[in-house]
Amino acid sequence: MPSASVTPVPTRLLSYTATDGELVPAWFSDRDRPWLRDLLFESQAFDGRPLTELMRRWRTSERDPRAGSRQAIAQHVLAGMLRASGRGPSRTHMRQQLFQLAATGIDRQQALDAVAARHELTTSQLADTLYHDLPGNRIVIWPETPPEPAMFCLHANLALVRGMLRHAQHAEILLHGGSRSVLKTAWLLGLHIAVAPTSADVMRLTWQRSHPHGHRIALASLVPLLPWTYRYRLRAACTIARTRGDLVIATGDPVQPGPEPRAYDSKLEQSFAAEFVRAMPDWVIVREPTAIVTSHGMAFPDFAMQHRDRRPGWLCEVSGLRNPAALTAKLALLDAHPRMILCLPRHAVPNELRGHARIVPFARKVPIHAVVAAITAST
Repeated sequence: MPSASVTPVPTRLLSYTATDGELVPAWFSDRDRPWLRDLLFESQAFDGRPLTELMRRWRTSERDPRAGSRQAIAQHVLAGMLRASGRGPSRTHMRQQLFQLAATGIDRQQALDAVAARHELTTSQLADTLYHDLPGNRIVIWPETPPEPAMFCLHANLALVRGMLRHAQHAEILLHGGSRSVLKTAWLLGLHIAVAPTSADVMRLTWQRSHPHGHRIALASLVPLLPWTYRYRLRAACTIARTRGDLVIATGDPVQPGPEPRAYDSKLEQSFAAEFVRAMPDWVIVREPTAIVTSHGMAFPDFAMQHRDRRPGWLCEVSGLRNPAALTAKLALLDAHPRMILCLPRHAVPNELRGHARIVPFARKVPIHAVVAAITAST
C-alpha cells in the first residue's frame, strides 16, 4: 500500500515517551509482528464487506494483550489504507436529487421510488447503498499483495510521526542528498521554509509556524521523502497535550519511505555516477547533496564526491547544456564553491576558460579520468 494512504495518527492515539527534552515515538518494531500478523489475518475476512463492519468489530472486541496502546494506532492506520482503496457506487447525484425532492415536501418513499426509477435501480437497492460511497461505508478491497507485518510497522511509524508533526511549532531539517526533490515538494505544498547551505555541504531547512494548521500538514508530508536522502535529521519542537519537547527523526529510523524519486535527470548523469563508482571504489558519490547560492540564485549541484576517509569532498555539476543560455549560470558555480568541478560539452567551454583546472570538457560522455585528475590537481 502506498505511503500516501497512511493517514496521520490523531492526537488522542499518539504514543510517545518524553525524556530529556525529546518526545520519542513509541516505534513499532519486530516485537509487534506477532499480533500485527493476527490483526491483518482477521481483517482480511472482511474483504467485500463494508468497512464499518470491520471497525464495529474492533470497537466491540477485547483488546489484544500483546498490543497495548499500539492496537488502536494499527487499526487507525489499517482503516485509512482500506478506506483509500475501498470502493462504493457513486451516489452523490442521487442524494442531491433526493434532497431536492424532499425540499418540495414529497413523501420519502415517493422520492426514493422516483430517483431509483431514474437510475434503473430498485428502491431497496438505492436505499441500501445510498451512503456506501462515503469513506466509512466503502467496501473493503483486500490487496492482492497484502502488507507484511514488518512493512506494516513502517507504515504505522510514518503515521505516528505525521501525527506528532501536526503539533510542531518550528522545525529544522538537515539534508545531505536529495535536496532538490525535498525542496520542490515543499514548494508544491506551499510550505514556507528558509534554506541555508552550510560549510559541510549539508543543506539546512528551517520552518516556523505562521499558519494555524495547513503548513504543519505540509511539513508532515515531507517525511516520506527523507529516507531517500543520503543523510538527514529532522528536529521539530512540538507541544502535544501540554507536553513540550522535540521530535527528532534521523537517518536509519524505521519510517516508511514514499515512492522512489527519479534517480537521475539524464543518461549522461547516470553514466557518470556508474563509471565514477567503478573507477573510484574508495569514494562515495551522493546525488544532489545540497543547494548553493550563486550570483544567479540557488543551484543544486548534481553530485558530491567524498573519500571514505572523510577528507574534504568535492561537488560536481554534469551539464549537457541543452539550453545554451544556461552557460553563464553554470560558470557561476565555480566562483560560488572552491571545490566545484564543472563538466561541460567541449564546444560550450569559452576560449578564455579552456584549460581551467576545475572544468572538464567532454564530447559524448564525461571522461572519469579527467575528473580524477582535476580533483588531484586541485587538492
